[in-house]
Amino acid sequence: MNRRSGMTLIEVSIGMILFVIVTFKVTMLLNMAAEADQEDTARIALEDQAMRVIDQISFAVMGANRATLFPDPESPTYTENVSYQVSLGVEDGEVVWGDTERIEMAAATSQVVWRSNPGEPEELRVVWCNLVRPFLEGELNNGIDDNGNGLIDESGLNFTLQGNTVLIRLTLERTDANGKPVEQSVETRVTLRN
Repeated sequence: MNRRSGMTLIEVSIGMILFVIVTFKVTMLLNMAAEADQEDTARIALEDQAMRVIDQISFAVMGANRATLFPDPESPTYTENVSYQVSLGVEDGEVVWGDTERIEMAAATSQVVWRSNPGEPEELRVVWCNLVRPFLEGELNNGIDDNGNGLIDESGLNFTLQGNTVLIRLTLERTDANGKPVEQSVETRVTLRN
C-alpha cells in the first residue's frame, strides 16, 4: 500500500493563488478604509471650521440695527456682503452707534473678511477664513437655481434678510490628504437685537 504524503505542485499553486487573492482583497479593504477615514477627518475638521466662522458672523451681525443694514438683502434676493452698525448703549436718552462694520466675501481670495470703518484711513481688517467656495454647495454660475433654495447663483457666503431675521449661508471647500475636494455647508438664522 502506497500512502501519499505531502501536497502536489498543483495543490501548492492553488493554495498560493488563493493566499495572494485574499491578501490583495484585504489590502484593498484596508486602503479603502484609510481613505474613508481621511475623508471623514477632513470633513469633520472643515465642519468645525465652518461652524466657528458662521458663529463669528452671527455674533457680529446679531447686535446690528436693522435700519443700518446695507445693502438690504430682503428675501428672495441675497448679498455676499453686509454693512451694519451696533448699538453701544444709551447716552442722554439717545442710542450711541458704533463704527460701521462690514462682513464680506472676498471672492478673489476665497476669504471671509470683517472690516471696521471700511474705506476709512483707520480701517481695521481681519480675515476670518480662507476656504470659502465661490458658490454655495450645489450651485453653479449658470443663471439657474441649481440647489433649489429659491436663489440663483448665490456665492459661498451670502446673507438674506426676512424681516428682522438674517439667514446666513456659508460653504467651505478644501482638499483632503488624497487631493479630493471636500465641501461643507452651514447655515443659521440670526434675529437682529436692535
